[in-house]
Amino acid sequence: MSESSNQKIAGDKDYQRILDADGKTLFVVVPGNEFELLTQTVDAAREMIEVRAALSSRLVDRLGGQDGVPATVAHRIAEGQSPVRVWRESRGLKAIALARAAGISPAYLSEIETGKKDGTFRTMAAIARVLNVSLDDLAPPADDDSRKARERSALVEGVRAQVRMLVDLVTGPVDFNTAAVRRVVTTLAADGVTLKANGHGGEPWLDNVLNGVRAVLDLVDKAESDIIATAARARSALEDIITQPDFMPSAEAAARVAAEPEAVASSASAAE
Repeated sequence: MSESSNQKIAGDKDYQRILDADGKTLFVVVPGNEFELLTQTVDAAREMIEVRAALSSRLVDRLGGQDGVPATVAHRIAEGQSPVRVWRESRGLKAIALARAAGISPAYLSEIETGKKDGTFRTMAAIARVLNVSLDDLAPPADDDSRKARERSALVEGVRAQVRMLVDLVTGPVDFNTAAVRRVVTTLAADGVTLKANGHGGEPWLDNVLNGVRAVLDLVDKAESDIIATAARARSALEDIITQPDFMPSAEAAARVAAEPEAVASSASAAE
């Protein structure tokens, strides 16, 4: 059965606490305005943690050599989406968290992201600082040529990212996985073919990448074929062993083995 008591648990204020039968606190009764303040404080702390995590992730990316604009970000901006929103979502930030960190209202940020208002230089600089990007990264494409340039840049970045991933899969500490290699190489080939279709067929490095893709796929196909053939041979050999007449004891032999302990016991009793 619960009971209540008044105790000073924060500063000099008395708060009513609801206790259980063992005297442990079940609930604390606080004024409504103080509860709202506590809720806002917790929300602000959670949002600050999200901001710090996003900035920390960006720092790790930079130290790890992941330079340039991510392909997904460049694609979305090239399609006409708000650079502020795209970068914010790329960083994993909620709108209210970015607004508070940049010192602006969530409503103002919403108007910037929807294109209803152009942010001032000071506002955009604050947003760029929180997102850890340059002001240029927050500028929308100026014209069709700029959009195409961003699309090409996104494709190139995609190729570079897939090459890095392929290198990690082949030379990294993880076990070699032909399926994972095939997935990466397939994406790499698609981006490379798209670049060639967009008029970059004369780039020597692109031809080298596509030639490497073909060689990798050939090796993966051979490796998987060898694994299948080896497994088939092993299965056939195992079948030869386990289907031999003497491999499985007959029912009579199994019965004799099962009865042997009783026979031994009977012989011992007779001897006594």
